[in-house]
Amino acid sequence: MSSSHIPHIPGQKKVPLRTKVTWGFGGLADNFMFNTLTALGTLVYVTHFNFSAELAGLALAMPRLVDAFTDPWIGNYSDNLQSKYGRRRPLMFIGVLLCALLLPLLWTPIGIETVNNPWYSNIPFWYVVSIGSLFAVAYTLFVVPYTALGFELTPDYDERTRVLRWRMFIGLAGSLAAGWLFKMAAADLFPNVGVGAFWVTIGVAGIVLISGLIPTFGCKEELAIEKQEPIRLFEAIKYTMTNKPFFILFVSYVMIIVALFSAQSIAPLIMLDFVFQGNTQSLGTFTGIFTTLAVGLSYLSIYFIGYISVRFNKRMAMIIGLLFVTTGNALNFWAMDPRWVWAMYAVGAIAFIGMQGCWLMVDSMVADICDDDELKTGRRREGMFSSVKGFALKAAQGLTFGIGGYMATAAGYDPLAIDAGGLDTDIAVRMKALLIGFQTIGLLIAIALMWFYPISRQRAEETQRLLEAKASNSDEEV
Repeated sequence: MSSSHIPHIPGQKKVPLRTKVTWGFGGLADNFMFNTLTALGTLVYVTHFNFSAELAGLALAMPRLVDAFTDPWIGNYSDNLQSKYGRRRPLMFIGVLLCALLLPLLWTPIGIETVNNPWYSNIPFWYVVSIGSLFAVAYTLFVVPYTALGFELTPDYDERTRVLRWRMFIGLAGSLAAGWLFKMAAADLFPNVGVGAFWVTIGVAGIVLISGLIPTFGCKEELAIEKQEPIRLFEAIKYTMTNKPFFILFVSYVMIIVALFSAQSIAPLIMLDFVFQGNTQSLGTFTGIFTTLAVGLSYLSIYFIGYISVRFNKRMAMIIGLLFVTTGNALNFWAMDPRWVWAMYAVGAIAFIGMQGCWLMVDSMVADICDDDELKTGRRREGMFSSVKGFALKAAQGLTFGIGGYMATAAGYDPLAIDAGGLDTDIAVRMKALLIGFQTIGLLIAIALMWFYPISRQRAEETQRLLEAKASNSDEEV
């Protein structure tokens, strides 16, 4: 189909506050869906299910990898879906409903004794992998069309950033709460952390359901885009990955995720067994306070990096944000020490000033790339670009869960030895060196790649002008 037969849907230059807030509530559901497993997974799997660090990393990695390969299919399906309710909202409804049902089941292999068997005969391991995989696919059913819906709300270069940051304004409350989930699950109220995780996520599931349904029923879609002819999955993937700006952003984003998320399987073990000497309550308190600090500074990051974006451009804002993140992460080698726990708050603050703004820039850049792609292909494919970004996130996260568990084992971490005499300082230093060295290299590569990102403010505005001119010519021909 030629691009002249497909109307450009300009959306609204200025999006009403009510629409921004309604769409933004989906960020709360997104953050709880994504962060709950991250906040509880490694520690519950190791302390309750008696998994080794390597097996816990594998249990977290496998669902992410399974889900990653469903992302492009769901994104393409969302772009091609035709219904009276729109392309995005029917999938969002199914996804949020399934997530709310599956969340509490992540911790409950009912009637199964948790034993430290090898992975191939470990029933609790296969249980959490199976439920985790179902949950991950349900999460994609919600988050891919939800993100695409946000990309479609406006074509304006700076208004896109203002719209997308509402997802973060509201969603950060989920990140704040997630930081306290382990402390709540480890409370004396519960007989063990597995039971605690179950009841805590019952409450989380209720929040996910309500906040996910608000944008599902409260936001309208532009149904005219459904007039596009369907495009096959592999052809859609080809168009997506041959878009040069997107490819640069994609690779840079993968490097950031691999760098940052490599901490998820190894950092909790360093914190629990080295910094806090096995005291789960102290770790839970620290995590809660640390996350509260992170959320507070994330709001500052959104405004600070957003200001740089408006004052200069998104590429410059992204690079500055990444420099803050790299500096803060590198200093963790010194800060992660039981002698000066306060130092982790200080160096964490440096990273937090840049981090949330970087996530905002990535989404805003993808929205600009969708226009760039439409100019070349004549199609609106927010779902596909959103899903490939999701693929990068989940595949990289799945990879890093495994990497983190492997790094812990390679450094000499042994749960049985820990139980007998705690974590040896030399092993802790090796764990920190592997983690922080790996993170720093990945972040520096991402910064180098962003220098080559080609969509400037001028190019984005010129793309909008050409799309509107093309749409006007098509209307005149009709």
